[in-house]
Amino acid sequence: MIRDYLKDKAVGFWFTAAIAALTLATAIVYAVCYAGTENINWVAFALMLAAFAGAVVPVAFGKLKFAPYIQAAFVFLSLLFFIYGIYYYVSVVLVGIDLDSFDPEFIVCTVLYAVTFGLSVANVFLKQVKSEVRENA
Repeated sequence: MIRDYLKDKAVGFWFTAAIAALTLATAIVYAVCYAGTENINWVAFALMLAAFAGAVVPVAFGKLKFAPYIQAAFVFLSLLFFIYGIYYYVSVVLVGIDLDSFDPEFIVCTVLYAVTFGLSVANVFLKQVKSEVRENA
């Protein structure tokens, strides 16, 4: 049964699945690193979870072609809210007011966001389902 479901899936489907896992990991890492600080933006966290759901729900209902677009849109919005939540910290470090280097948490979250965003944009251009071969009759 699962083999039949997966036999016509192209590389884009696997990217969608991998990005879904990455969005969930990014949301968890972001919440763990910044919960309880003034740098957390819960909208960014919620939008990253929405990106996960935006991939899982269309796949569950057989609408594979919409999943990468929904996923990319939510990841982009989450990235924007992440930047909004963290920009003051970045400005403090760059100017050298109180801090002189970036924390490892910031680097990890920024790398996860950048990779997730890059892969989700690339996934928009990948096929989700293999093309059917048509016979001449």
